[in-house]
This record gives sequence, structure tokens and C-alpha cells, in this order.
Amino acid sequence: MLHKLTVVCTNGSTLRSVSAVKQLGDALFLTLDEHNHPAYQGREVKSAATGQAAKFKRKFDFLSNAALGLRKKK
Repeated sequence: MLHKLTVVCTNGSTLRSVSAVKQLGDALFLTLDEHNHPAYQGREVKSAATGQAAKFKRKFDFLSNAALGLRKKK
């Protein structure tokens, strides 16, 4: 069953949509949309150098170099 809801963008504009998930109330307030998301604004998104992906790369980067026969420079 589809439920009608109103989507409210960060700039206050609204649009009507349907959802299979029943919300508390009939409004969905967005925190990221085309008005403030970096991908839509053309800004570059900086990734955190201390995140889980960076930690994995630091921990297992030697495997990719070993497979190629290269030694990691220190």
C-alpha cells in the first residue's frame, strides 16, 4: 500500500510523493537535497583520512604492492 506524503526541501519548497513506508505524519523533511548537497553544487567532497576505508588501506596496502612485486618505500 502506498502512502501519500509531502517532501519538504531545505529551502522550504515542497513536493508530493508516495512511499511504501508509513511515516509519523505526512511530511518528510530532508537534510540533504539538490540545494545544499556538494555533489549537486559542484563542490569537491573531502574524504576523511582517518576513516574506516583509510584504516583498511593503511593496514592492507602491502598486499597490493607484494602482488605486483614492488616494495613499499618508507
